Amino acid sequence: MDFIIEKQVKLPHVCVELATVQWFGVTETPIYSCYKLSQRLSDNHPPLRVGKLTTPQTFPRARSVVLLPPGYSARLFPIEQPLRLLHCAFDKDYFEETTQRSLESWQKHLVSLISMRNQSLELMMQKLYVELEQPGFGQEVVVDSVCKLMLVELERHAQQLDRATAKDLASSALAPWQLARIQERIAASLEMGYPNVAELAQLCGISQGHLSRSFKQATGRHIHKFIAEDRMQTAMRLLGEEDLSCKEVAERLGFKSSAYFSTAFQRLTGKTPTQFKQQAMNQGMDSSAIIDPI
Repeated sequence: MDFIIEKQVKLPHVCVELATVQWFGVTETPIYSCYKLSQRLSDNHPPLRVGKLTTPQTFPRARSVVLLPPGYSARLFPIEQPLRLLHCAFDKDYFEETTQRSLESWQKHLVSLISMRNQSLELMMQKLYVELEQPGFGQEVVVDSVCKLMLVELERHAQQLDRATAKDLASSALAPWQLARIQERIAASLEMGYPNVAELAQLCGISQGHLSRSFKQATGRHIHKFIAEDRMQTAMRLLGEEDLSCKEVAERLGFKSSAYFSTAFQRLTGKTPTQFKQQAMNQGMDSSAIIDPI
């Protein structure tokens, strides 16, 4: 990668520079220890394509702005013409102290930060561009002041991203009545048979994908595993407390065969149904005294 610095202003906590970058073939960006805010200046090439991210391109147009937190490297795909950029490299501690936001908090918005739409930041970066191209009295004071204002604007932008994320999470969460309906249906499984995800999604009036995501968000558990574990807990209770054979327990729980039930039971509990039942009979204990809860 060829990196040519045209003009530069160095201050204690930030370095601002005009630079032209060119590379040939697929390449990796350096891993910086600073926060790098960049603005595309050239307009004679298409958006920059990147790898490793769900957003496949960045710098979609001239004057668009990108923030890359420290410790991250992106795979770059070739462009035909050199890329002219305005860079602001902020000291990590200064950046986080000024914005009052940790690196982890910035990293969680990485995809949004490399495809920002923020007119205020774009205009402030253009102000810096003019100062570097046509330096005048008090250049360092102007550059320092504009950089501080940009950090304030970046934090406000991040707060908007926080609110949007929280709103998306809230809209995808299960309502209390939906969670209660799922729990009631699973509790009735001995009489009605164990439900699959499609049935539970229909009960809640949502798609199966939405149910899987929102159930994990609400409980911290995958719904498939939750149903399977409830089924095994019921099997443990029936084997330990009732005079039923392993085959009868398998039939009551809706397993296709005793062999399939035995395999599933042993996978989750470490014992075969026969071993578990025999131990329960010998010890006269309930299932919780024989094996750890699932």
